[in-house]
Amino acid sequence: MIKLLNQLFDLCDDITVNSNQVKKKSLFVAYQGHKFDGRNFIDSAIKSGAAAIIYEKKNFEWKPEWNIPHMAINELKKELPIIANKFYGNPSKSFKLIGVTGTNGKTTSTVWLSSCLNQLKIKAGYVGTLGYGDNINLFPTSNTTPDVFSTQKILQYFKAKKASHIAMEVSSHAIDQKRIDTLEFDIKVLTNITRDHLDYHGSIENYIKCKTSFLLEKPLSVIIINNDDPAGKIIAEQIKTQNKTPKLLTFGLENNSDLMAKKISFYNDRVAFDLHHKDEIYRFEAPIFGKYNLYNLMGVIGCLLKLEINIKDIQSVVLDLPQIEGRAEVIKRNDNNEPIIIIDYAHTPDALRNILETIKQHNSKKLTVLFGCGGNRDQGKRKEMAIIANQWADKAIITSDNPRDESPVDIIEEISRHINIPLKKFEKRDAAIKYAVEGMSSNDILLIAGKGHECYQEIKGKKYPFSDKNIALKVLEKIKK
Repeated sequence: MIKLLNQLFDLCDDITVNSNQVKKKSLFVAYQGHKFDGRNFIDSAIKSGAAAIIYEKKNFEWKPEWNIPHMAINELKKELPIIANKFYGNPSKSFKLIGVTGTNGKTTSTVWLSSCLNQLKIKAGYVGTLGYGDNINLFPTSNTTPDVFSTQKILQYFKAKKASHIAMEVSSHAIDQKRIDTLEFDIKVLTNITRDHLDYHGSIENYIKCKTSFLLEKPLSVIIINNDDPAGKIIAEQIKTQNKTPKLLTFGLENNSDLMAKKISFYNDRVAFDLHHKDEIYRFEAPIFGKYNLYNLMGVIGCLLKLEINIKDIQSVVLDLPQIEGRAEVIKRNDNNEPIIIIDYAHTPDALRNILETIKQHNSKKLTVLFGCGGNRDQGKRKEMAIIANQWADKAIITSDNPRDESPVDIIEEISRHINIPLKKFEKRDAAIKYAVEGMSSNDILLIAGKGHECYQEIKGKKYPFSDKNIALKVLEKIKK
């Protein structure tokens, strides 16, 4: 098998599972996916210039007219990580590779980590929800953790750019689908585990099991865990009991941990705290918003310490953490420099609770939350998010998120029946944003939640250009005129 694979590799300059990406001298890999059977696109791939084909052998006959080098493999899907890794030459071994998993906080943690490293003149890359690149120049990705071939190609790109460290978001889908099986992680981080993707995993227990498998499978140098997170604490205890790794690092604000933040004070969108580590106390300050982001910062500090960065250097670089697009992003302040319109990616119950609670605790204004829930996703969280809105907001505006194949009206009604604070409903998200922004008084604060950085809205299999931020800014501009 290896010999024939290498022969096919020699014929090709590129490898892909997407027939639309096939070009001259591509190696097209065709297997049965969740929605499509790639083998149905072999003819199209050949016409587009594919130099060779690898395909799933089961229940398929190669057509004689396809006069092109090919290879049939049983259970091809299981072999994809190995094939991708071999084609690109195992680039992950060239870096310090840090994988961050968890329900919330992956993007913030990885962007901050790569930013801190680059500030220290350590060439670092980022891969995740926002794309891939060096924090300044980002290229788009199709998923939080891209498919196996795209991931390896991205890592090869970073190798060519002479990067030494990579901070990567690791989604539960990527873990379950074995997209990252051949990557050699030096550090693995768990931010938290709360309800998400139950439409895919079936239960919270399966979801936790999936995240845990990423942390515990294969020997590695370091595991860093949020010890205040209930699931994280259990996993940390499991690691200690099994002695899986001598380099476990826990962090927290409440439970006794290796890294602890104490004497915490929030002021003017900043935080100051004492970091307790190895019987020493260090004073830290950073431009972050909310307790939930302090947990993200603690994980980043843990990574930097395990990468043997001097504590004084860490204290210095966290003073300049970047604002992340669509993450507690303030797009309008009042004359007193107080935030009054905030955009956030919160699309899970825990994330929505975190941002609403933080806003409410630091601002006495009347809080309006605008949100919806995605279609074809975990329907159980719709009621939970409505209840959280009732608890922390003064008014709710329920609208479409990414309805996908579901009726947006039905989703809105499913959320709205659980809302017991003043409520407005809009099927069109742009109309909802326009109403919310135009209706603000000097005593209001508005949170537009759910889509954050996203520049599209997904409806019936198509992605239409859409940006919460751009729409809100256009409304504000019209108001000024």
